[in-house]
Formats: sequence, C-alpha cells, structure tokens
Amino acid sequence: MTAPVFGQMRRRLALWYTGVTAVLVVLFAVAGYGYVQATLSERIDDTLDHVVEVVRATLPATPPVWPTDVDEDQVALEWFAPTGERLWSTLDMTVVPPLHPGPWRETVSIGGGEALRQVTQPIYRDGELLGYVRVSHPWFEVTKPIRQLVRDLTVGGILALALVGIAGWFLAGLALAPVRQSYQQLEQFTADASHELRSPLASLQMNWELLHSQYGDQPQIRAMGHLIQRLGRLVDDLLFLARQDTQGMGAGEPCVVNEVVKDVLAEQGALAAAKGVHIQVEPAPETLLVWGNRQQLLRLLTNVVRNAWQYTPPGGQVTVRSRSEGQDVVIEIQDTGIGIPPQELPRVFDRFYRVDRAREWGGGTGLGLSIARSIVQAHRGTIHLHSQPGQGTLVTITLPRFKGATHREPATQRSHPNSTTPPNYRP
Repeated sequence: MTAPVFGQMRRRLALWYTGVTAVLVVLFAVAGYGYVQATLSERIDDTLDHVVEVVRATLPATPPVWPTDVDEDQVALEWFAPTGERLWSTLDMTVVPPLHPGPWRETVSIGGGEALRQVTQPIYRDGELLGYVRVSHPWFEVTKPIRQLVRDLTVGGILALALVGIAGWFLAGLALAPVRQSYQQLEQFTADASHELRSPLASLQMNWELLHSQYGDQPQIRAMGHLIQRLGRLVDDLLFLARQDTQGMGAGEPCVVNEVVKDVLAEQGALAAAKGVHIQVEPAPETLLVWGNRQQLLRLLTNVVRNAWQYTPPGGQVTVRSRSEGQDVVIEIQDTGIGIPPQELPRVFDRFYRVDRAREWGGGTGLGLSIARSIVQAHRGTIHLHSQPGQGTLVTITLPRFKGATHREPATQRSHPNSTTPPNYRP
C-alpha cells in the first residue's frame, strides 16, 4: 500500500499547490481586469469632460463650435433647448435617449449590442439657461479591449495552471522522496523484526507448553501463556501490515459474503458465548459476491467481530448484517458495548491507538481496526465507525459487488494467479 498512499499524498500536494496558485491567478486577473476597465473608462470620461468645457467656452455661438483636438468620428454632440427638445445633433439616431442632465456619466444602450457613454450638462449665460449639451462616445472602445483581455486572461490562466500543476506534481515527488524512502525502510525493518521474532516466540511457546504439562494451570503459568499469545498476535499483526503495505490485496477470487461471515462466526461465536455475549446473524436473502482475497476478508471480519464482543459486557449482543446496496455489498457489525467518545473516533483506525484504559480489558494490540481499514482499502471499499459512549458501536463495511455468473474462479484469473483485478470487475 506504500505506492497508493504516497501517490495520494503526492496528488493532494500537487492539487493544493495548483489550487493556491489558481486563487492567486484569479485575484491577479480580477485586479488587472478592474484596472484596465477603470483606465479605459477614465480616458473616455476625460474626453467627454474636455468636449463639454470647449463647448461651454464657445457659446453663445449656435451651433456649438467643434473642438479641433477631438476626433469627430469618435465623439458626438447634441444640443437641446431649455425645454428638452433636441435642436441639433451629429448623431444619426431616430430614437433619442432620455435627457438626464447632471455631472454624472451614464452608459446608454442604443440596440444591436452597441452602447454610448454620455454626459449631459446645462449651459448658463448670465444666470440664464441657454440649453443642454450632451456629449457621447462609443462604449466599444472599452468593451472590445475588455473582451480581448478576458480571452487572453482565460487562455493564459489555463496554460499557467497546467504548467503549475505539472511543476507541483514534480516538486511534490521531490519533497516526498525522502519521506517515502524512510517509510520503506521502516516497513522493511518491521517485516524483518517480525520474522526474526517468530523463532524465539516458537521456542517460548514450546517451553510454556512443557511447563504447563508439568505444573498444570498455575496462575503464573497461565499469565505467561496469555502474554506469549498476545506477543504472538502482535508479531503476526505487524508482519501482516508490512506485507499488506507492499503487496496489497494479492490474488483475488469471487467470495460469497454469507459464507465468509459463517466461517468467522464459527470461531468467534464460541468465544463470545464463553464471555456471555450473544452473536446474532442477519444474512442477506440473496447470494452476494465480492472480489477479494478470502483470507484477508476472513481476517477483516474476525478483527471487527472480535472487537465488538470483546468490548461488550456480558449479557450484551453483537449483530452482523449483510445486504446489497446498489453496486455495493454492505456489512454491518453492531454491538451493545461500552462505545467510544466522539472526540476519539477520528483516531480509532490509527496503528497502536488505544482509546483509554477502560478498553484494554480485551487484551488487544491496537492494530485490529488499522488492519481492517488496510484490508478494506486494498479491496477498494470503505469502512466507517459510528459510536456513542454507553450506546454501542456500529461498524459499516462497504465493498464493491462482483457481478459473477458462477462462484468458481474465472479461467482468465486462474491463468494469472497474481492478478488482483477480475475480468468483469465493476467497482
């Protein structure tokens, strides 16, 4: 699982890098867009004000004198009587926009997707209103470059983000390379240590059996046996996790969910009953198949079911349900145990994490749920845990359903024993 985990981390780093850059690019584009639009608008407004001042200086000449430093093709003049009647205009328009005298500028649509920027001001001479002058400028000198700017910013932004994404992927790989190497060394150390511990554990087990046969069930010998068993489970769990991180699911086959559950409960049911906990099974009414490694699925359900009855007081109950839900198979393990505080739920799948001393009565290694999550992820599924103190725990496992015609392993899979993907696998 090392490659998928680090691949996911690398993708997340690259996405974060690209996302932050995208936000900066958008902010830069918005600022540039606003600056360019404001600059172009200000230039047109300055032209309008200049024309108004020139016209005001030439009155009472009729018609007003055209400013010599202004392009007549770009600026239009209109002269209105004090009553608002248009007397003279350089605009060829049949529909006259409403007259809005004042120092403000306004943008008026004239149809056909065109617009004018206008300013209308009253002209006084010796306190007498002579009329109104309105100066207009085509607005396309702002909209046209703005549209081109938007196109350029969009194309440039997309290209920049693509380059940033590639650079982010490369830099994330460089940043994670030392971490990945250290993690691989730690995995190798864990695997080697687990292998090395198996031989002395076997010797301890043989010596304990010898002592047990000679001295019977003495408290010290019984305690020694429990410790040896616990150490053996710890070594076995560590070795499994080390293999799981490197090999993943391994060889797969169609597995009948109800049969896997039945095999698990054949062992765990007796152990739970000895503690006074009843395990109830609610199997699916139909045959549900999943593609996976049967031994790993057995271990997955064993860990979860064992956790359920170990942390359920005598007289409690564990319920195992399975059902079909769309393209998935859902397995639920619900107990009436002591539950888990909400603040501890985010860490229950961490390796060696123990919630509190109250949960140590099961004698576990703190790896059961971590192994369960590792197996579920290797099978492209999900596992969720809901719990409340004193109200029990519900573990929901979701696995992709296998649409197989028979329960037998397909011929293509038998010819490729190391394959992990079925011929007609539908996640």
